Amino acid sequence: MKYCSRCHSYHNDSQNFCPTCGYELVPVMQTPPPPPGYDRYDYGDNAFSAAGPEGKSRGVAALLAILLGGLGVHYFYLGKIGAGLVTILLTIVTCSLWDIITLIQGILMFCMTNREFEEKYVRNPAFFPLF
Repeated sequence: MKYCSRCHSYHNDSQNFCPTCGYELVPVMQTPPPPPGYDRYDYGDNAFSAAGPEGKSRGVAALLAILLGGLGVHYFYLGKIGAGLVTILLTIVTCSLWDIITLIQGILMFCMTNREFEEKYVRNPAFFPLF
């Protein structure tokens, strides 16, 4: 039996990747199963500096959005290159008024939970996730 550490599900030994989330499965003997009802975001791992399963930290992204948001650095950090380029273009076209939007976005990133951040910015397939 194999275990998915991302979605906390069990699968057959013949599978190497989780059919639900695509994460690599490990044999149960290597990773002990979490306690029933365990969710890493609900048990003290909601610090803004904690990295999620994809390795992206909400605190780093929020600071980048606040300090360098007009350059789209937070989108580049999150792996959304197209959104970063659009942000640079919007900053140029609006004569840096777009920086106010990215400042608000960074503040909202600090206020949301790690789970909300992961769903909205990291796992979201949207081209340009804003608010």
